[in-house]
Amino acid sequence: MVNNRENNIKTFVASLVFIAVIAAFAVAGFLIFGGEAPAEEDVYPWISSDHMAVNGMLDGTYYSGEKNPAGVLSYKIAEEITVGRADGKGDFKIENSGKNTCLMKVKIVLDGNVIYDTGYLKPNQHISEDTLRVIPEVGSYKAEAYFEGFDPNTEDSIGATKAEVIITVME
Repeated sequence: MVNNRENNIKTFVASLVFIAVIAAFAVAGFLIFGGEAPAEEDVYPWISSDHMAVNGMLDGTYYSGEKNPAGVLSYKIAEEITVGRADGKGDFKIENSGKNTCLMKVKIVLDGNVIYDTGYLKPNQHISEDTLRVIPEVGSYKAEAYFEGFDPNTEDSIGATKAEVIITVME
């Protein structure tokens, strides 16, 4: 009878240990694979991002890694932005890389006129689709995209760089 009782206790303890091990693996798996990283929006909560900014990185190859006086400002933008003449909407594919620690604003200038500009993009934010502020006539144009970095604590400019983009306006 004592043997049976000892076997039941050993089985019960072994079951508890087994369940504890499975639970520990489940919690570790959730933390490693299933836990959600905090949104970058929380990094600088006192800064309002551009209304079109979305957390996360873009896929694909675009301009990246130009030097400015503050160091490296890593960014992305579509090499050619095609918009409709009626609404000015297009795929801009602008990104403030998660590698950056600064805020970023972007403006596109055509013949000395600003035809597009953003509010702040925080690190690890992007704008996929947006609308030109000024829509040129139908055609293709060489324009300059300016990327300016800002200190998130003071909002002072820490440098800028530019890249050439093609703006194509379709009927």
